[in-house]
Amino acid sequence: MDNMSISATPKPAPHPHIMVDLETMGAVPGSAIVSLGAVAFDPVAGTLGEEFYRVIDLRSCQRAGLTIDADTLRWWLQQSEGARAEIVRTDAERLPDVLGWFATWWRRQSGQFIWGHGANFDEPLLACAFRAAFVGVPWEFRNARCTRTLFALTDERPNRAVGVHHNALHDARSQAEAVIRAYRKLGFGVPTP
Repeated sequence: MDNMSISATPKPAPHPHIMVDLETMGAVPGSAIVSLGAVAFDPVAGTLGEEFYRVIDLRSCQRAGLTIDADTLRWWLQQSEGARAEIVRTDAERLPDVLGWFATWWRRQSGQFIWGHGANFDEPLLACAFRAAFVGVPWEFRNARCTRTLFALTDERPNRAVGVHHNALHDARSQAEAVIRAYRKLGFGVPTP
């Protein structure tokens, strides 16, 4: 990594910024979610906190009324073996359970700001899934943050060479690290010694 390295040691809560990444079966709210990854972080202090990762059973998404898009399914068939293996795991869990656990984890982190890679993807799809599963959304809609806007302002990018691209936890972690670097570029973060 460059001279703006990120603390690899998880720090205890609170970390009110939560980076989420979803792997889905569609690109619009109401699409089935196959995995949810999240990392608590502090973009100013430059620290990563606790992580959350679950693979979600597609049948439970369909029972909640979430849909599967044929073009997205075709796209998944073209992804790496590592990415595909994660979404067909036999230990996938029911959507309402995963969202309930995530809401509990969110509160334990003192979650306030939800970050996603695109204002029109992670947060809206996740909020829709919460409503479909009749689980209370733990964040306020006004606290949604978009990495794409920040990255465009700072010419920063997630390092997709680390981990498996399209693994929700790996992507959430690389996006959180990129937000920390972007904050430093803007003069908001703690400089690396």
